[in-house]
Amino acid sequence: MSGSSDKAMMEYLNALLEEEKKPVAEFDHEPVKQLLQKATLTREAPKPASEASPTPRAAPKPASEASPKPDAMQEYQQGDFQALFFRVAGLTLAVPLKSLGGIHTVGKISPLIGKPKWFRGIMTEREEKLQVVDTARWVMPEKLTPELEQSIDYQYLITLNDSPWGLLCEELVDSEPLHPDAIQWRKGVNEKRPWLAGVVRERMCALLDVNALITLLNNGSGHIQK
Repeated sequence: MSGSSDKAMMEYLNALLEEEKKPVAEFDHEPVKQLLQKATLTREAPKPASEASPTPRAAPKPASEASPKPDAMQEYQQGDFQALFFRVAGLTLAVPLKSLGGIHTVGKISPLIGKPKWFRGIMTEREEKLQVVDTARWVMPEKLTPELEQSIDYQYLITLNDSPWGLLCEELVDSEPLHPDAIQWRKGVNEKRPWLAGVVRERMCALLDVNALITLLNNGSGHIQK
């Protein structure tokens, strides 16, 4: 990527906070699979008997109604965390691995009538109905020209936490630990892009606030998307 391209991308990322594509190395899926398995086991591990709640637990909500923790991103500001990096239309995005539900190869997507343009439809994976988001249209609608949209070749669907929502992506890049100091965190509320947690400057990458993103997707509104 040229210096001018670097500058343009950094200016765009900075703009996100305030209101020639790089070649991709072959992606090694095995480390991500292992990390996903570890994250899943961590989420599902039962509490020790001494920590178990004496009161009966309420019945779990359906996936579409699941309510993410409101302050989950604060956890990632306390220490290093693993993140998955992926690309969409030349933009690199990162999602904390603990907030990752899974990675699926894109299959048949059935569109639904009356939905916004960013909602591509439903993809069935092992009898689970995943709700597919056109990531480029969601994240950067103002940059999505007809020519750019036509050039996008989505290969994977990255599901978010335990929700049915999934983000389409073109390329899986890698996974690596991030230190909070390497991130320019969002300050206050970004009314236009509440899903943006911050910018990883060294990688010119937007870090997603997965909980805020799930809330927006469940509501179907709340930002500038068209």
